[in-house]
Formats: sequence, structure tokens, C-alpha cells
Amino acid sequence: MSKIAENHSKKTVELFLDDEKAPVTILVVDDSRVVRTYLQSHLQKEGYQVIEAKNGKEAIELLSDDIGIILLDLWMPEMDGMSCLRYIRENFPDIPTIMLTVSNEVSNAVEAMKYGAFDYVTKPFNPSELLALVQQAIRTRIQARRLRRMEDELLKAREHEITIASRIQQTLLLGGRPKNLKGMKIGDLTIASKKIDGDFYDFFMVNDTCLDVIVGDVMGKGIPAALMGAAAKQHFMGALFRMARVSEAEELPSPEEIVSEVHEEMIGRMNELETFFTLCYARFDTARKLVSYVDCGHMRTIHYHSDTGTCTLLQGVDMPLGFPGQKGFKQVLVPFTDGDLFFFYSDGLTEAKNPKCEFYGEKRLTDFVRGHAFLEPQDLCRAAWKDIVEFSQTESFSDDFTCVAVKIEIPEPEERYNQEWKLEVPSDLGELGRVRSLIRDMCKGLGSNLVDDEKIKMIQIVATEIMTNIIKHAYQGKPGETIAIEGKTSRDEIILYFYDWGIEFDFASAPKPVFDGSREDGFGLHIIAHTADYVRYSRDSSGKNCACVTFFLQRRE
Repeated sequence: MSKIAENHSKKTVELFLDDEKAPVTILVVDDSRVVRTYLQSHLQKEGYQVIEAKNGKEAIELLSDDIGIILLDLWMPEMDGMSCLRYIRENFPDIPTIMLTVSNEVSNAVEAMKYGAFDYVTKPFNPSELLALVQQAIRTRIQARRLRRMEDELLKAREHEITIASRIQQTLLLGGRPKNLKGMKIGDLTIASKKIDGDFYDFFMVNDTCLDVIVGDVMGKGIPAALMGAAAKQHFMGALFRMARVSEAEELPSPEEIVSEVHEEMIGRMNELETFFTLCYARFDTARKLVSYVDCGHMRTIHYHSDTGTCTLLQGVDMPLGFPGQKGFKQVLVPFTDGDLFFFYSDGLTEAKNPKCEFYGEKRLTDFVRGHAFLEPQDLCRAAWKDIVEFSQTESFSDDFTCVAVKIEIPEPEERYNQEWKLEVPSDLGELGRVRSLIRDMCKGLGSNLVDDEKIKMIQIVATEIMTNIIKHAYQGKPGETIAIEGKTSRDEIILYFYDWGIEFDFASAPKPVFDGSREDGFGLHIIAHTADYVRYSRDSSGKNCACVTFFLQRRE
């Protein structure tokens, strides 16, 4: 008797795969009815359920996770055992498969084991040895099911841990964007990694014109790093408002003073825990158009300059908080203009890797920000995440993805837009250039976001047509007569008034344009009517004619 058979005789046969205690189902696949009947008889006596298939195709139709093990003949018509085995291994890899073969085909059975067969048994069968092998395969199946169940439970536990980590980040580490913010727009985004990290950021609205932004990263991972990040946030908030209250001067405590205060408060505890954190503390002052920042070993902030379309990288001179020997911190002052953008980020962005193990990198991120600075800050953060995912070809990273974008949008005073002017010119076609120049300067003063170059050209064309009509028709080409022009502008519209004291103009009797080239007149009025948003003509009792045209403006971001 073989060792397997001896073990079988000493142990109670296991009949069940799981807690439901349903008998194990064995699939017998053999083209011989005699073999199937023989195996069914012996296996059912042992308490197993048996289902049969006479070839590989029938077996595939019967396959399911409810099957405990498979006894598979090596040689069968239509689909042989080897082909059927490959299908089983690809689709049901946890089901042990015992190959049935004759003694002179052992080499083929061994080859089948290389493809994942559990074992083989030769015909004619030794009942005790066969049943022992079946029992061993069932134990393997039970262990595989238990392992799969444990893996599923671990996966659920891991997903629960990630959910808790996300809640910790949202509650303790990530600050809410301030509401009713003037002069700036803010975007922020954090995508949690599989581990709890110590990335944190917050916003403090100091007064109507100053916003403090802190972005930091605690060394290490897990709950301790997250709690240290939360503690740092609280220390910064407390230091800012405590120092602001006790300050005798009207000026706010500076970023370097606040960082120094927090460092003194936390250095002892951080040394005990052998930890530190990088930080960028930035104060945006829209009244002075200046950002004051303290950089403590954090990732270099990207500053996009709207006037030149270029980027610079902002870097301070201080070590991370928690390093011993720090005596003070130094802030750096950087001016900004309307439309500038500042992009803060964690190393999770630049250290993301693609399948070739290449880093996304600082340069790639800087180029991306420069090319997408026209986006709203929140859209820019989302676009950066999408670009890194495409680069890495995954949405799963070892570090958190954290970024904050601050875009400067200082509102212009209403006086810039609400303008009025007057001009008188003689009835001379040579004056058209002066009028066009005045209109161009007026439009340029409103800004390209309200009036672009194409709009300016259209307004100039309308003004030219109106003046030409006055000179040629109202004054009959007589030089030296007066044309008075008035202009009014606002954020919403441009209105131009053209006055003359010539012959009254009758719109109803004006000729319509003919597009076959047979007549030239009528086109000027057609251009005016289809270019301006509103046209009005009037004549008062003193004989003064007025042509009024209105152009509506729509703000472009």
C-alpha cells in the first residue's frame, strides 16, 4: 500500500468544502461509460456527489465554482484532456484536477502537471490510492477556499482602512477653501494613496486683502504622520491668531515669525518622535501685490507669470521643521500681477512613475502648469491629476496626490470701465484715421478680456462707414463742416454717438445693397446694421442729426 493510501486509512474522509456542509461535488470526465460508472460507484459510497461528462466540451458546460475537484481523462474525442485542462486553469484555477491515464501515457500526465494538474492516477485504478488522492485534492481545495476567503476579508479590511484614512485627511489634514475671497481664486485636490500619509494644507483669511496658505508633508506614513500633520495645522492656526491679538502694532505677524513660533512649540515633541515635516507658508497680499513665503525644504512652488507666459520655481533657504539647530526662519518676497498663478504640490506628483520607472518630474509638471495656466484653479488641479494618471498608466500610487493652485484675479476699479469722451472733427475723410485711433485706444483700455482685436476692428469699420455717410451724404462732400463724436463705455457695452447738422437721412428710403455688382451703394448701411448690436437714428428740432450705435461686451476668461 502507498503512503497516500496509508494516510487515507488513518483519517476520516472530508466530505464538505465549506460551512454549509454540502457534500463535495466531483466532476468525472471520461469518454468510457465503464470508467465513469466505476468511479461514480466508488465515490458515491464515500459520500461524494458525482456529475459526469463524456468529453471536454461537456465538461466545460458543467464547470462552476461549486465543483470540488475534477477527474479528467487525458485522451478523449472532440476536446482532449490537455485542452480542457488549459481552460480549467484559465477560468477556474482553484479547482484541483486529477488526470486519468493509462500506464504507457505517464509522460503525458506529467506534462499535464506542468500545466497545473494537481496529480495523476493510472488505469486500472487502485481504489484506496484513488480515494486518498481525491481526499488530498479536496483538502487542497478547502485550503484554497479558506485562503481566498481570508484574502477577501483582508481586502475589505484594507478598503475600510483607506476609507478611514480618507476621512482623517478630509477632517484633520485638509483645509476648506475660504468663501467670499476677493482678488484670488483657489483650487485644491487630494487623491489618497493606499497608505495614510502626512500631507496637509490649510487656508487662513487674515483680513480682506491677505490670505495665508500652508502646505506641508510629514515624514513617514500611517496614523502617526497624519496626526502630526493635524497637530501642525492646529499650531499654525493658534500661533497666527494668538500673535495677532497680542501684537501692539497694526501689522500682522509675518510668515517667518509664525513659522519660528510653531517650530519652538513643536521641536521638543518632534525630537521625541524622531520626525519632521517640510512646509511652505505663503501670505498673499492683494493690496501690495506681494507674496511673502517661508519655504522649509518643501517642493519648489511653481509661479506662472501671466505677462510673459513663463514659470519660475520658488525656493527658500530653510530646513524642514523639526531639524535641530534651527534658530530662525527667513521669508522671501515675490511680487505678482493680475493673472499670475502659484502651484503648490506634494512629492506624490513629481515622483509618480510610468511603466519604464521614469519619474513624472518637476520639469514635466512645470511645463504642464505653464501650458494650462488659462484653466480655472480647480480645473487645473484635476487636469494635473489626469495627466499624471495618463503618464503613469495607473490610478494607484504609493504617495498621496496633493496640490493647491492660487490664481490672482484682482478686480479692476469701475473707473477703468466707466469712461466718457468727446471729439469734434471737420468733415474731411482724412480725419478717419484719427477717429479709428481714438476708438482703438478706448477699447484697449477696457482690456482684451472684454474687447479683443477682432471686436475693435468691427467697431472701427462701423465708425468709418457712419463718418463717410455723413461727409458724402449729409454734408454733400462739403469740407469744413462739423462732426461731433461722443463715446461711453462700461463693463457691458460701448456706445458711440455721431452728430451732424447736414441733410436729414431717411432710413426707409435708403437703397438696399445689391450683391450682383450692378450697384455699389447701400453696403455701408448693411455693414452698420449687421455689425452693431443696436442702431438708432434721430433728428431734433434744431436740425441736429444723431446716429447712435451700441456694441454689447461679453467677458472672456
